[in-house]
Amino acid sequence: MAKTLSFTDTSPQTVKIGDTTTSFTLICGNDNVATDLTNATSITVKLGNTSGYLKSATVDPASLTDPTTGQVTVTFNADLMTSLTAGSYAIEVWVVDSTGTSIYPSDGTTGFAITNNIQSSNGSTITTITFDDFVEAMNKAASTIAKGDKGDTGPQGVMTNDQVNTLIDNKIKYTSGTLDVTSAFYKSGTTSSTGALNYVLTGNVLHVSGNVSPSTDIAAGSNVTLFNLPSSVGTIAETVATVQQSSGWNLYCLSTNLNGVVSVLKHNIAGTATAITTTTTLQVCADILLK
Repeated sequence: MAKTLSFTDTSPQTVKIGDTTTSFTLICGNDNVATDLTNATSITVKLGNTSGYLKSATVDPASLTDPTTGQVTVTFNADLMTSLTAGSYAIEVWVVDSTGTSIYPSDGTTGFAITNNIQSSNGSTITTITFDDFVEAMNKAASTIAKGDKGDTGPQGVMTNDQVNTLIDNKIKYTSGTLDVTSAFYKSGTTSSTGALNYVLTGNVLHVSGNVSPSTDIAAGSNVTLFNLPSSVGTIAETVATVQQSSGWNLYCLSTNLNGVVSVLKHNIAGTATAITTTTTLQVCADILLK
């Protein structure tokens, strides 16, 4: 049987740098059936990233509230968070009992994310003014424009509110378009991904929306690329995982990564991880921060 590792329905899958109170609750299973950990003698949670193993934390088997559910809780305390930076990570659970060592999951790893907190970068003060103050400042600036050598027949007139509104509208622009998805989400019976998702880019916030379905069943815990953000649109500024809605009150996790990859990861339902089938409609609705 394949060993599986998934998050519980209520467990977070993201922790901010500096937060030492967040706990992840994971379910060790065999073919997505919870493993009984009653006879476990030691439990170790191991963390890594694309470069390999990083560090681990032990979980006292006596601290398990109900070992029969296969649930293991790991707290990201100060010791565990030390030296970890914002990014995407992988997690495994190693369980030792009288029969030997079991590593969950047996296929690949289960992912989570660490994000920056508000103090990770310094901001600047934004001064707010009223609309009337803005109009007054624009009129004052217009009145000080020097006459040219040619063409000026008189002093600059005072701008009306409509003229100011037009000026603001011309300065604040947004763009929109469509995004192609990977072959894992081609529409049924086609080999095309053109225009599968819509986007609106306002400032540095990219809003993506649409409905997609997988071309083939996505196994529970699999991390499958939905689309790669074209460089012409922008560069993703932060790694974030958000829970999304799909058909049948199903849930899944949409993960944005600094390398421009936006992927789909199956979320749990009632403590049991299930596959995303080709009959499932994933309702995509996400705001992505760009650099």
